[in-house]
Amino acid sequence: MAEREGFATHIKNETVNQTLENRNKTNSDKTLPLSKNDGIFEKMEFKYTNPEIKRGKQITEVPKGSTKKKEQAKQTWYISFQAFNPSSNSMERKRITGDINRIKDPNDKEEAAQLLCETYRELLEGGWNPFDEVGNEKLRRSVVNISMIEAVDAFVEYHKIKGSRKKTIQSYSSKLAFISNYFNEKKVCDIQDNDIIKFMNEVSNSNKWAPKTFNNAKGIYYGLYEFLKLEKYVSENHFASIKTKFVPKTESHRVFTDEDFKLIMEAVNKDKMLALFTRSIYYTCIRPGELMQLKRKHYDLDKNQILVPSYISKNKKDGFVHIADEFKKLLEQFRDIDGEYHLFCNDDQLYGTIPYHPNRPYKRLMSILKKLDLHKKGYTLYSFKHFSNVKKSLSGWTVAEIMKANRHASIEQTEKYLKDLLEFVDITKKPIPTI
Repeated sequence: MAEREGFATHIKNETVNQTLENRNKTNSDKTLPLSKNDGIFEKMEFKYTNPEIKRGKQITEVPKGSTKKKEQAKQTWYISFQAFNPSSNSMERKRITGDINRIKDPNDKEEAAQLLCETYRELLEGGWNPFDEVGNEKLRRSVVNISMIEAVDAFVEYHKIKGSRKKTIQSYSSKLAFISNYFNEKKVCDIQDNDIIKFMNEVSNSNKWAPKTFNNAKGIYYGLYEFLKLEKYVSENHFASIKTKFVPKTESHRVFTDEDFKLIMEAVNKDKMLALFTRSIYYTCIRPGELMQLKRKHYDLDKNQILVPSYISKNKKDGFVHIADEFKKLLEQFRDIDGEYHLFCNDDQLYGTIPYHPNRPYKRLMSILKKLDLHKKGYTLYSFKHFSNVKKSLSGWTVAEIMKANRHASIEQTEKYLKDLLEFVDITKKPIPTI
């Protein structure tokens, strides 16, 4: 192996010998084909001569007990070639010795010299130039870099290894397909800010992305480039300069009004499964997807707590939820069932081995809302969770207590769930302190 100027080239001896037998040993100037380094040395012509081994002065006398080969090996050997120097705009000679002069055995020295010579021949053919570090750096980055297709595949694999949710990976993949198809085999190190801006404009316009979709996609691409930065494929995140689009306030997951809630629950109570499911969300603030995956063994009715295991939890962390007295009364009917049973599997006894998909209660609720002509008010299953948090706040719960009940990671996250709280606060009867 020989390593020079930041490059390392590994060559098997048999390959070297075969190459040396077949190579043209003339020293005429050669021009590097630009096709070997597309996009790197555009409009630049690099000339060089074939490297050759210089073995010092010719031996004319051989001491007794020695040989001509041994005496020749005592000379200072080096690899010599000429290369174009862009600074002087002329051909200049380069001499490289490597470690070959440390070798005393003539056969070993010859083999090492041949290998070193072949190594530099391949480096020169590959675009390396001993007088142009700027060009070498571009070449080095291109050689070790990856295409956008490879980058996307590596990013998806990273999330699989990290344990990201299947739904998250699917969501990422759908957006990553756009950038993968757009840049294709182009090396990520060659993609610039203006390329990214053009890509975002074209893909968002052609697919008619809404502001929220645009922002979600930008977030995924930002994460991709942070991953590439971490892996040293790029030095900066080009998506950091892309501005987030304004998203109008959504009407989704709105908090029920007391009047609407009463009407909805009258209809919900006619559906045994939906009645327990919605109350479970209200009393525990456990997410619908998590709730459907819980088993009887996760409900500890003696300690009044529910374990939400990391493999179920959205944040991939174990969490505990308190069982309120009113909710415990509803759970007593399941105290003696098998610990491996899920609680929402059918419409009769509810529990069983195969749980419903969260879409089942969602569709049933939406059907009820439509019959009540309340389907355009932004109510969803999550409205039960928001309704619970607003009721907690109005009854004196602190934000920190609500944060803990929801297993949130920050106060800011909890405040999002209280976004509609102001609609339920009446300050007209509150006295203002006298000054």
